[in-house]
Order: sequence, then structure tokens, then C-alpha cells
Amino acid sequence: MLKSAPMPHFVIIGGGIIETAIALTLARRGGQKITILEKEASLGLHASGRNSGVIHSGINQQPGSLKGRMCVEGSRLLREYCRRRGVPMVECGTLVVARNNEEVKTLEKLLQMGNECGVPGLRLIDQKELQQREPLAKGFRALLSPTGATVDSLKLLGTVASEAREQGVEYRFHHRVIGIEGKKIKTVQGEFTADHIVNSAGLEADRIAHLMGVGTSYRIIPFRGEYMEVKRCPVNGMIYQPPDLRFPFLSIHLTRETDGRVLAGPTATLAFGREAYHKEWDLGEMAGMFLSRPFRRLITSREFLGLAVSNFLVSFSKRAFLKEIQSLVAGIALDQLVAFRSGIRAQMVDSEGKFVNDSLVEARESSTHILNAVSPGLTSSFAFAEYVVERCLAGEVGPVNFLGLPGAAVKKPLPPADP
Repeated sequence: MLKSAPMPHFVIIGGGIIETAIALTLARRGGQKITILEKEASLGLHASGRNSGVIHSGINQQPGSLKGRMCVEGSRLLREYCRRRGVPMVECGTLVVARNNEEVKTLEKLLQMGNECGVPGLRLIDQKELQQREPLAKGFRALLSPTGATVDSLKLLGTVASEAREQGVEYRFHHRVIGIEGKKIKTVQGEFTADHIVNSAGLEADRIAHLMGVGTSYRIIPFRGEYMEVKRCPVNGMIYQPPDLRFPFLSIHLTRETDGRVLAGPTATLAFGREAYHKEWDLGEMAGMFLSRPFRRLITSREFLGLAVSNFLVSFSKRAFLKEIQSLVAGIALDQLVAFRSGIRAQMVDSEGKFVNDSLVEARESSTHILNAVSPGLTSSFAFAEYVVERCLAGEVGPVNFLGLPGAAVKKPLPPADP
């Protein structure tokens, strides 16, 4: 009697929403063993649980980019999933408010970009409609994106993880990866053999990739995003400032969460540690960052220095934070602001010191490396998971360029499972 071949083993490094969505997508297809290695004791302790829970519509994404495509499709899939599974979600729409004529030009640019990306229902509204929707909002024009929504990100992650477990996905907690040799993954708790490694380790994605000789010209530079809770704030949905399209960050905005609280933020402050959530300084991390070519090139940019200084002031001054909020809405006082959580954005920077402003995936015969999957990562998670799984199962090898198309990719069969 012939012995059946063992199932190929996929090992996913990282347990956030993107990694969990990838695991669930693989599991639904069947025929694989899937293990998630998570260095923490539980899920959601980093980016997937330290965000504002916004389901972005895609209005500020570059047309033709992978991120733009994933955001629009991901928003649709995520909202459908939340409705089907009963995950707390509020479909309130997004308002980007113009307070002067120059900002109106930015709204017009966002409208054009959003339409080209396929964002549904976009339209410019006048001051009268803006005041009807958000009586406190300052401005005389706004871009309305009706598919913008908010979600309880921790409950979303928990729901997806529960479904993944039901489909046979195994989670291994306290398993920080400390070495990789070929298909052998060494963790602080032991070793694993994988037929295919999916590196989606967020803040550690570049380090894991470098262990395998991948993405060595890139480095993650951490940026801390701080939030304030605004007490007694009658904001109905989401109010944004027009973004500076030179950078991958959004300015401080107001978001009504699914539990009714209103958050203001986040900032985009250079962090001196990949997990420096409380403004601490990690000297070892700082030394490595300062000596890296990407950081040295980045810090010499006059544009970046202006961004860094302005965010530093807002980060360390409650009054400066208040001023940002007051530029968006009327009637907010200092005593309404209460410090809330902070998150760290794993921003990829290339060897020339340029922000990587699109999703970046590099694939090898037996590994896939998700090097840049920052905001709107949560929004894109289901669409991005489908995209990554298609590449894994097809054995597609090569980088992805910034139009989201395979760059010099070739298709090879997945390697057989180890006996």
C-alpha cells in the first residue's frame, strides 16, 4: 500500500491580523500543515492591537499601487466579514476637511486618486452638508468617502484567530525566532522545519529577512504614533486633515471608536526602539539604526527633518497636540485630553533613505517575505492574504515592484515536504 505524502508545512512568523488572515486563507484551501510562531504570550500586543481601528477606503493611495488595490478590495472583504461574523463595526464614512484654498486642491487630488483606485461613492461636499454631518468641524469643503468605517481591531483579530484554529492552524506563543538555516527555524523554545516560511514579522520583518539574505538593502525605521482620548467630544465619525502626500503618514485626525470613545492621533514621531511605546530609548537599537545607510540617508533630508521636528513637538507637548485637534474641530479644551495608547509603525526605508510607500513582498522558492505592510495593513488584510497565498502556492519567485506587479518573477513548484 502506497504511503500518502506528508502535507507541506507552512510556518508563519508573526501572529498579527495579516499573518492570521494568511493562515486562515491557507487553511481554507486545505492540504497544508500551518503553524504560527508568535513571540508574545498572546495576540494583538503590537500593531494589530495598537491602532485606531480604521477601515480605510483607499482615497490617499497611489493609483496602480499594490497598496491601493489591496486597500479597496480589502475594505470590501473586511466589512463583509465583520457583518457576517458579528465583529463590532461602524460604517460612518470618512470626511477629509479643507480649511483653505490650498487644502481644497489636495481634496481634488485625493478625489482623483480615489476614483482611479476604484473607491466607491466619493464626492466633494459643501460647508452646509459638512456642518450637518459634523457640526463641530472647521472648514468650508470636505471630501466624503462613504465606505470608511471603524472596527474593534482586537475583537477582529480574535475572531479571525478562532476561525483559523477551527481550520487546524496551530499557534505557538513565546516562540521568538532567533535563527534560520535553510528550512530550519530556531526559536527560543525549539526548532521547526518548514516547507515554506512566511515572514510577516512586522517590526522584525527586516531582521528575519536578513537572516535569510533577503531584503538586505532595506531597514525598518520605527515611528511612534500616539493617541489622545478626547472626552465629551460629540464627533459622529471620522474627521481628517488633508495629508501631506510627500509622506506615507496621515496627520492627526479624530475617530469615533466602536465603543463610543473619540480618539485623536496618531502622531508620526521617530522612535528610538522598535517597541518604544512609552518614549523609552533602546541604546542597542539606536546604535544599529544610526549606523545603517537607510537611516543616515533619511536623516539628511530637509523635508524629513521638518516632519520629524513638528511631530516631536506634538508628541512631547499636550498643548501642541491640542492645537492640532482645535484646527479640525471647535470647542475642545485641554482638560478633555487624556493620554491613550501608542503604537509603532514599522516603516520600511530603502538604501537611499526613501520611504517605501507601497506594500513590498519578496518571494523565494521556500520563503515569502512581507517586508512592508504598514497602514492600511488591517484594512488590506484579507485581500493581501489572498494575494500572498496565491504567490506561495504558485511558487512565484522574485520581488514585487511598486506597481504591485511581479518583478521578473518566475513560477516554480513548491518544494516537497521533508520526510
